[in-house]
Amino acid sequence: MDSSHLGALREVVAKLEEEPSLIHSSELGFFRDFLTSWGAKVPAAQKAGAEPSAKPAAAPAAACEETPESEESEEPEEPEEPVEDDPDRMAEDAEPYPEMSPPGEVEFTDDQLDAQGAIKQAAVEAIEDGKLDEALKKYTEVIKMGNASAMMYAKRAELLLKLKRPNACIRDCTAAIDINPDSGKAYRVRGKAHRALGHWEAAHTDLSMGQSLDFADDAVEVQKLVDAKWKHISEKQTRRRLKEERKAKKAKEAELKKRQAEAKRRKEEAQRAYEEAKAQEASGFPGFPGGMGGMPGGMPGGMPGMPGGMPGMPAGIDPSMLQGLMSDPELMAAFSNPKVQAAMKDILSNPANIAKYEDDPEVMRLVNKVMSNMGGMGGMGGGMGGMPGMPGGMGGMGGMGGMGGAGAGAGAASGPTFEEVPEDKDVNEVD
Repeated sequence: MDSSHLGALREVVAKLEEEPSLIHSSELGFFRDFLTSWGAKVPAAQKAGAEPSAKPAAAPAAACEETPESEESEEPEEPEEPVEDDPDRMAEDAEPYPEMSPPGEVEFTDDQLDAQGAIKQAAVEAIEDGKLDEALKKYTEVIKMGNASAMMYAKRAELLLKLKRPNACIRDCTAAIDINPDSGKAYRVRGKAHRALGHWEAAHTDLSMGQSLDFADDAVEVQKLVDAKWKHISEKQTRRRLKEERKAKKAKEAELKKRQAEAKRRKEEAQRAYEEAKAQEASGFPGFPGGMGGMPGGMPGGMPGMPGGMPGMPAGIDPSMLQGLMSDPELMAAFSNPKVQAAMKDILSNPANIAKYEDDPEVMRLVNKVMSNMGGMGGMGGGMGGMPGMPGGMGGMGGMGGMGGAGAGAGAASGPTFEEVPEDKDVNEVD
């Protein structure tokens, strides 16, 4: 195939990729038919007047990206559920409740047992006749006689619930369960009383226990109702609990981030203060850029604590001595003089070069002042060779033995120079 034909085909394909709807034009009908004959899927034709949906879809996408963040930042409160009309709901009853059995065991005579049996029968007959109040009095009379059983309390509790006295019913059921923890009837009746008061969790617990101990068909429907109600309430409580846990977690994470940010800020401030202090120290001794370059043969190291300051000064020099030098205005002014700087560097590079500056009072005054302030720069290895001809002499500076205050000081001593000592005399005999 000709390369020009291939180039034209590439241009057509590129144009179709940009605007797929062109495949439905009459000019490209033959190409569309060719593609479909090979099983290719051709984009559906766009209706006239319709706008492309690709670009507008970007806005909802962006909105979707923001949605999780907004939902995460603030969860909507669950709407309050409307109060349902409950025809079986009962109002709470107040004391006094029916009397209870006296504590302890009572020994009945045969006559008392016969009388108790007659009263129980009268209570049953009253219930059959619909005389519930009369039946309640008869059950209470039997209970007051003593030795009340769990079943007797459960029967009176059932009667109290029919009389719409749920709290009194719950008390009698609890007394029955204290006597017999396996009383299924007492659990069921108490569960029904809790259901009448809207105590859904307690009702669910008691009815489940009662049916597991002694299943009763008449409790099936009420148990279904209670279980459904409790399930709904339980799920809502779970959602509320999880929401509170998420809220607490977010608050904890926010507090942690706040503490971390504060710690970072303090660290940065400390680092900045440290760098500023180091920069101030690096400024060194004024007038001597890069320091007072090395004293050969004797003053290794530098001035500790003065990075970039006066390298070549003796290691271990007292910082207070350096502070004294730097606080002397006259020294500071002299060190700022380029001529003095050059002279000091020359002397420090070779102590014998001090002879060059014997006649320069400005340089010698600075040398003597530095020496006296430093109280003796001990250990300039090899000495300064006697320094012949110094007026008053710096005492030959025999090895500058500690340069104890620069010997006797320039012009301060009257001892003879080397030229004044006769050759036949030992130097040590001279006063």
